Amino acid sequence: MSINYFRSAIENMEGYVPGEQPIGKKFIKLNTNENPYPPSPKVFDAVKARLNESMRLYPDSAMTKVKEKAATIYGVDSGEILVGNGSDDILSILIRTVVGKSDSVALTEPTYSLYKTLAEIQEGRIEKYPLTEGVCIPEEMFSSKAKLVFLARPNAPTGASFALDEVERLARSIKGVLLIDEAYADFADDNCLELYRRCDNIVLSRTLSKSYSLAGIRLGLAIGRPEVITQMTKVKDSYNVNALTGAAAIAALDDVDHMQKNVQIVKRDRAFLKVGLSRMGIESFPSQANFVMTRFAENGKAKSIFSKLREAGFLVRYFHLDYLGECLRITVGKHQEVVAFLDVLDKILHGDRK
Repeated sequence: MSINYFRSAIENMEGYVPGEQPIGKKFIKLNTNENPYPPSPKVFDAVKARLNESMRLYPDSAMTKVKEKAATIYGVDSGEILVGNGSDDILSILIRTVVGKSDSVALTEPTYSLYKTLAEIQEGRIEKYPLTEGVCIPEEMFSSKAKLVFLARPNAPTGASFALDEVERLARSIKGVLLIDEAYADFADDNCLELYRRCDNIVLSRTLSKSYSLAGIRLGLAIGRPEVITQMTKVKDSYNVNALTGAAAIAALDDVDHMQKNVQIVKRDRAFLKVGLSRMGIESFPSQANFVMTRFAENGKAKSIFSKLREAGFLVRYFHLDYLGECLRITVGKHQEVVAFLDVLDKILHGDRK
């Protein structure tokens, strides 16, 4: 795969003019891990059908039909599911259920930044466990006495996925609840559903934002033991999910094939992106998500590249992380967007080599 291939592949991109902002001078957003492909057509039909006189009524506070549909997808009982306003809502409900003032909350570093914020709101004590290599659960974490342990798998922002046997060992070693955040699980080679069935202290968090292309509707799911879900239900807002979101969620979950087809395309282009980065000598973490995290040893280089990419019309995420250094996180966009990104990145790094 050559740089000339990248350039030839973008010639047919609508609105792309060499030397100008790509795609009609609009930014190409590769910074928020949104799915570049639309949700199932069933979603649009379901939302339209729900736009009727019944909108004057409050939604079902339990989102019973969503729970029933999700239960069939994940092979659990509907009593093991709680529906939230995005997975962020699920995380907030769980920490308010489990953690009191001065209770310990354990998390890796780096990880999803909301965990730390939620722990601070609860006035909990935060235990940080550095991911010095980025791909293994820190050994010290196995002896944590925290009331709640957050583990993103695949990890955000690195994209790496911890080995299942390590996760099971963690669940069996700790005394508290293990929340496994599986926001990106559909892009990974495996998930923790079977592990959840074997370990009583695991709660899984899922979202329809990523693989199902529904970031705009805010629908998250918790999968946990019925006694845990019962306590979480006492904490959640009465009507935390609206009727249109519920209708969209049921339709999306009713078309898993559509989601899986889009996921396969994203995984293909994830591999394409990683190869392109490697050809340029750029180090990246192993990714099981819909993004790729790169690392730069030279101080200031990632920030400079980030700025130049923005000038060229590409938005990515810049991180300066303890233990890992300077990094850029790149969402896997449509194939032509990935091709155009690699072309621009190559020009930034090496000049015009035409």
